[in-house]
Amino acid sequence: MRPHAKSSFHRLMVLMSAIGSTLLLAAPIAMADKRDEPRSTEPEFFVTPSTGTRTDAPGRNLQFLCLSAIPLAPADINFTASTTPWVQGKRVIVSKMAYVEGEVDWNNVPNAHPEFRTWVQDGQRHFKGNGIPNHPTGVFPVQAGTAAYSYYAAAPAEGYSSAAEIPIKPWDLDITVPANPVYSETPHCISELMTGVVTQTGAAWHAQIAYAGVWVDPIAALPVDKCWGHPYNEEYHYHGYSWKCFPRQGDVKKHSPLFGYAMDGFGVYGPRGVDGKVVRNEDLDECHGHFGRIEWDGEWRSMYHYHLNNKFPYGPGCYRGKPSTRADNVKHSHGFPSWPPVDSAASTDISGNKLN
Repeated sequence: MRPHAKSSFHRLMVLMSAIGSTLLLAAPIAMADKRDEPRSTEPEFFVTPSTGTRTDAPGRNLQFLCLSAIPLAPADINFTASTTPWVQGKRVIVSKMAYVEGEVDWNNVPNAHPEFRTWVQDGQRHFKGNGIPNHPTGVFPVQAGTAAYSYYAAAPAEGYSSAAEIPIKPWDLDITVPANPVYSETPHCISELMTGVVTQTGAAWHAQIAYAGVWVDPIAALPVDKCWGHPYNEEYHYHGYSWKCFPRQGDVKKHSPLFGYAMDGFGVYGPRGVDGKVVRNEDLDECHGHFGRIEWDGEWRSMYHYHLNNKFPYGPGCYRGKPSTRADNVKHSHGFPSWPPVDSAASTDISGNKLN
């Protein structure tokens, strides 16, 4: 680590310790039992990963990452559990979260009203918009004196003194995925932070990871707004279940409707499976999906698809199809500093380049 990197990193850790209520280390806790099953499609809690949870391989309850914006080998990116006030053991308690306050109706914001359209052409599904959701969001930058402020003020952010200063701004959402994705027996890793497009709202999903001195599950360590979203790189996106503000939840006695698409083109559906039963991780494969009968482009078909639920990784943890990339190819690292504090023990980065 270069000297100025060490200095900045140490200052960050001192600040986080001083606040006290941000990220605290927790010992691993036993796997969730039947008490971790949600009693409705509006969960009372989430099941977050424990300290040491790996990201370098696919598996149930895991997230398989190979993030191009982070110059670290995947084996060097492991989760650290949080003991923020809304975390009890491995549970993230929804009612205790320090949500980002306020409400911004983007239809009333000049030059930032929601724009989104999708179409299929020549075997490709296109998404085009400005990333602004069709529902109100919390107020960003996070306001000083609010419950969420100290957490954001302690978190690093590229281009800002802290994550508390990051606003929501329109951006060029321009994604193309296969209209008829091909299932792969071998899972693909998640190479970009953006993991999918929410066609119900016109915003995006991001991978379930953030950097705040250690690698964390965002919803366990950092407040989101009441729609389960916040900005990074000025782009609003969702974490976790993200059910709250989606306009079409469907019939509670039936399979959940389509919420959007993963970056490989397969559909992402809500938490209910056949006959409205809430799906568990045990019902899904290592990428958080399965084969089943769904409505697809106006027809009922039996095909592979992903689900959202209340157990980590909450949505796609890897891809069953070959993932597409953003047209603008913007790479940002969700809080990881631009000066990479590379572990000297790591021999290569995610691209196979030698580190030392």
